[in-house]
Parts: sequence; C-alpha cells; structure tokens
Amino acid sequence: MDYLAAHHYTPLTLDEFASVLSHKQPSAAHPVLLTFDDGYANNAEVVLPILWKHGFPATLYVSTGLIHTPGYLTWPQIRELSAAHWDIASHTVTHPHLPRLSKKAQRAEILAARARIEQELGRPADTFAYPYGEYNRATLRILRKAGFRYAFTTQAGWASSDQPPLELHRIVVDSQKPFEDWVQQLTDATST
Repeated sequence: MDYLAAHHYTPLTLDEFASVLSHKQPSAAHPVLLTFDDGYANNAEVVLPILWKHGFPATLYVSTGLIHTPGYLTWPQIRELSAAHWDIASHTVTHPHLPRLSKKAQRAEILAARARIEQELGRPADTFAYPYGEYNRATLRILRKAGFRYAFTTQAGWASSDQPPLELHRIVVDSQKPFEDWVQQLTDATST
C-alpha cells in the first residue's frame, strides 16, 4: 500500500470502477481496485488500519459460510469494513470449485451468499469473484441471469472494458513470489 501511495495510484470503490470501466467518468492516471477474497480475519485486524492510514477503499469478496469460523471475519467486523468504505460482495457460501458442481448447486452457492450479504448490510452485492478463479458456462449463465454487473477471475492482468464483464482479469498478489514481480506486473500493465 505504501508503494501504491508513493507512486500515485488511485484506489477506487466498485461504483467508481464501474463508472471508469463503462466510460461514464474519466479515469485517474493510475486507477486500481483493491480486492480481497475469502473473508479472512486479518482483513479487519491488519489490512483495515493500513488502508485507513492511506484513505484507500477496498472490495471484499466473502464466502458467507466461513463467517464466524476460526480465522475468518465475523458479521460485526464485516459491518465495520463496510462502514470504512469497503464494498462487500459474494465469493459463494462455501468456497467450492464451481465447475465441479451441478448448475443447481452453483446457483445455490452464488445466490445464497449474495442474499445473505444484502440482508446483513442492506446494500446491493452485485459483483462476484470466482473461488479459485474457476467457472464454466453454467456459472456465467447464472451470474448473467441474476443480474451481476461484474465478476473477477484470477487471469493475470488489468481489468478492461475490452474483456467480458463477467470475466475480468486481476493482478494477484502472491506472497510466495518476490515483491518486484508484482511491481513489474503492475507497471507493465500501466505502461500500455
């Protein structure tokens, strides 16, 4: 986060991201959408204070069935993140490998998580991140029919309006790789 701040990146909310992606508002010089998957407790305990220091918003894709289990967030913590300008959206209920499930089971995983988030927070949760980055045609049909605006894969690269809205790319931070590799991905993408 210090790197992003020092190099003048502008973290966006989901609404700002959507407006930039659909060309409804001009883009900042270096826009980024900070996304966190799964709903680990360290999002509230470690990440929130760091982002707060920088004034950065973020987006959390939470698996609702993991909430209140050891190592994961609680609903009060998620409400705290939401109050701190984090967007909260669906990452399914149990974090399954979606292509291994029937269409009916996929629909239940996706829609139940969204409904729970919307019920708990009173706000739309109409974007999605694929667990493990995995999906198939049935997944795409479910998301489209349910009116999801965007969905994020783990395909490397910057999201752009040239990509299908339910198959957006991301630059993944991999703690097993050197920091310089991530910086290279970031700067390669912004220089094009």
